[in-house]
Amino acid sequence: MSATRIARIWGQQIVHNTWGIVNVLDITRWRPLPVGLLPAAHPLVTGVDPASGRPIWPQNIVFATPPRPGDDPDDEIVTRVGRHLARMVRLAVPEAEWPEGRPSRMPPAINYLHAGVHYPGAWLVFSTFTEAIRHFSDPRFTDELRRLVRIERREPVTVFRERTYDHDEFAAFVAFLRTQLPWFSNSNGPGRRVLWGNPSPYAAVNTITGNWMATVRLIAAGQADRAVRPPIARGAYFQDRYAGPRDRASAVERALARATRWRIDRRGAKEGLFFIDKRLLDAGWRFIGQRLTPPDAAARQRR
Repeated sequence: MSATRIARIWGQQIVHNTWGIVNVLDITRWRPLPVGLLPAAHPLVTGVDPASGRPIWPQNIVFATPPRPGDDPDDEIVTRVGRHLARMVRLAVPEAEWPEGRPSRMPPAINYLHAGVHYPGAWLVFSTFTEAIRHFSDPRFTDELRRLVRIERREPVTVFRERTYDHDEFAAFVAFLRTQLPWFSNSNGPGRRVLWGNPSPYAAVNTITGNWMATVRLIAAGQADRAVRPPIARGAYFQDRYAGPRDRASAVERALARATRWRIDRRGAKEGLFFIDKRLLDAGWRFIGQRLTPPDAAARQRR
């Protein structure tokens, strides 16, 4: 890939990511969203497709490589990751015992944001990072992903069957994606945080296209039912065989991963959390509704 194209993609990411940050600040600080905008039985909270009565996530797998012997079933993998994200949405739902929602590491708006990722998300499943690079380095594959995002207006989630992985290789893969796609990609997984990533049952990369904003706006407007999308039609995307020219991140991409890690290390105890001070979270502070409260406040809020 030429230096000119990489610079263009990075420029697109900066503009797009800045717009995303502005929208997050809007729903968390300028016009913060309260708890209680979704009932507990809503599909955006449960992840259950109302048309079929089944979890929505396996129905939205748009691409998967053949699994290896001993791999967990793909339906199980995406369901576990989807339920993990849905539980975060559940934190913004009041309960009899917690009328302002359960204590959370994130404000309600961030928990609602996950509804725009897990329920309408388009899932891609691979076994290894090298396998994924082999596909994403094929221009036909990235063109098809762009077509899917343009038509479906959803967030792609790339999930890996392995739960143990090399942190440097995961970081390099994410840096590789950031040279291939015009959207910011974030690395989540079950182990130690990788770059700006968060906990996840399996290694998973959320490529942030910004389509989560439409879901959150509908939730905020009291029209959450309109955000319940039907499953993506099977066989509509990724019908070719794909094989790009490489299966490893380049020197430039690995340098980007190291630079990102250096930037996070410079933040010290704040680490990779951008909108919330991780030092307070580590000290036991939690959000009760929209308020970040000290450790003893949760007990006082509980009925």
